Amino acid sequence: MKNVSIKRLAMFTCLFLLTGIMSPAKSSAEEKATAMIDSYVEAYMEEHQVPGVSIAIVKENGDIYTKGWGVTGQSEEQVTPHTPFLLGSISKSLTALAIMKLMEDNVVNLEDRVVDHVSWFTLKDEQASSRITIEQLLSHTSGISTYTGLQLADRGAADLHAIEQNVRELKNIGLTASPGESYQYSDANYLVLGTIIEEVSNQPFSEYMNDYIFAELEMKDAAADRNAASENGYLAGYQSWFGIPKKSSVPYDNGGAPYGYIAASAQDMARYVQFLMGDQDNSFLTKESLEQFLSPLTQSRADRYYGFGLMLTESDINGKMVWHAGSTPDSRSEFFLLPDKGWGGAILTNKNHILEETSLTGLRDGIIDIVNGQEPIIVEKPFPLLQLVVLGAAVLLVFLFVYLLVNTKKRNIKKKKSWQAIGALLIIIAIASMPTLIYIAGSPWHSIKLFAPDIALLAVSIAILLALNGLMVIYMSANRKGKQLITKYRK
Repeated sequence: MKNVSIKRLAMFTCLFLLTGIMSPAKSSAEEKATAMIDSYVEAYMEEHQVPGVSIAIVKENGDIYTKGWGVTGQSEEQVTPHTPFLLGSISKSLTALAIMKLMEDNVVNLEDRVVDHVSWFTLKDEQASSRITIEQLLSHTSGISTYTGLQLADRGAADLHAIEQNVRELKNIGLTASPGESYQYSDANYLVLGTIIEEVSNQPFSEYMNDYIFAELEMKDAAADRNAASENGYLAGYQSWFGIPKKSSVPYDNGGAPYGYIAASAQDMARYVQFLMGDQDNSFLTKESLEQFLSPLTQSRADRYYGFGLMLTESDINGKMVWHAGSTPDSRSEFFLLPDKGWGGAILTNKNHILEETSLTGLRDGIIDIVNGQEPIIVEKPFPLLQLVVLGAAVLLVFLFVYLLVNTKKRNIKKKKSWQAIGALLIIIAIASMPTLIYIAGSPWHSIKLFAPDIALLAVSIAILLALNGLMVIYMSANRKGKQLITKYRK
């Protein structure tokens, strides 16, 4: 792996130098950076086996660069700057933008309680849920846990009323913190915001977003429901199995649009960046509202703040960065704005795995380096160590089962009670393995299956093999004992 990295680093360094030496005098820094980005993205796609990528880069001077590489899912059409990808959690910022617009129109306020606009909203603790405010939902300080959000996520609902149906299920959910007490990132917060938008506008969430957000920002390929996304050309992407892309059958989730299932193209994201930088004619929000939209609401970590569906960090090199990453089972995206540098961008891809998500952040940082005139970092391909370890365990259990099966009649088992205890222990471990995995991952089983399908399959295989081996050991002990009793009786 290190040799591959050294070779790629040398290749990028040579390309960077040759571009500077061999380019005509009239070539601008932007053209050099563009050539560098092209090669960098192509190398990333090859190394990480990503089928389709589309990016947008926008500068304050009005320069816009958009490009697509590779193919879409299913029909494998060529990716273009107008190809829609699922944005994942970048969708939260667009939902927050809709809330900001409603705030500017004096329809809602940050201090408003959810029940002021959604009378039927309740959680298990009705008194606590009645105190939850719009600001707490935006900043993930409502007290609703991360796990609860995942329980309601990625269901593949086709009903346009699925957002409301998901929120109604919260009535049996308890808070893990008092409202306003602590930061807990949860998709459920933005589901509730989606319901507020529906209630105050008297429209389905997708219609409101299309009429008052996408149309206003000229995001022509964007959509917030399955039918509209399909009409605009959206196709499901790829899930990663041991790093290898496999066409996904995960359906678009109408119930997840407010937190993660808005579809948009690189061209749409370019328009979004333009808007946030104030480059286009901004009759959509006042300057004050836009500044508030890009400001923090709560501190989520020692070095990070969370605002209106956006994260905010500071660095010595790039200054302030407003950003968010996004994931669905078959897509991964990055969105960023560097106000101090005067530019921003977005990267959209159509492949994902929970253990590969940080790779795209590396690609983002590399592109930032290129645009800033620096050599890009080399993004290492994640080694599937966990998958291989689990696969190795599964193979060993297969060999053990075959060995036991072959030696069922040959093996003279002593200390039968001890072997029976071992068999029972294997069965207990098999039963406990899945709940243990869910606890360690901090995610419900359906999320593990969607975001790490290879690990999920191997985990199920190991649980079955453990149980089979346990049963086989118990059978051998009981069988041998039974034969001894029969022999004794015949004598």
